[in-house]
Amino acid sequence: MDYEYLKQAIKLLTNATKNLEDIVSEKSINQANHQTVEFAQETIKKAMAEISAAINPPIINHIPDEFLAKAESLGIPLDDVEVIVAISEHHPSQLLGVLAEIENRAENIRRRREYFLLRLPEMPIEKLGSRLPVIKANDFNWPEEPISQEYREAIKAKYKIDRLMKKRPYSRATIFEK
Repeated sequence: MDYEYLKQAIKLLTNATKNLEDIVSEKSINQANHQTVEFAQETIKKAMAEISAAINPPIINHIPDEFLAKAESLGIPLDDVEVIVAISEHHPSQLLGVLAEIENRAENIRRRREYFLLRLPEMPIEKLGSRLPVIKANDFNWPEEPISQEYREAIKAKYKIDRLMKKRPYSRATIFEK
């Protein structure tokens, strides 16, 4: 267990508690109090991330370096514990999906860190890499010997191809031909 994360969590929780106690002692309702409560909520979320990092240290070695470089270039703070914990708990395809979304809508997103943390769990897990089948040179090599007549007849009998090739006497095509 990493005690540095726990010390940081205690410091954040103490700060949030102090802010909330100040509100209770003033007993006045104004806009500043609402902002203080929202700030305390954010501080508690950060403290929870620190506690999570202390219990289960975040490991991001399963994330490709180009994904992390892209996140940093888009303004996602990779030194933030909350971001690192979120990245370590999710699949790389979810990270790539959120980064693509941020890149496509970059001019509309002001708080990228918060958007990243909000959208990351909502992204579906997908298969990474090409979705097209891998075609190799062997796939283009046709068999040298022709297919035997017995094999063709067996396939025709199995799938009843002759019956499928025959025109029905009362099909739509024959009605229009008359």
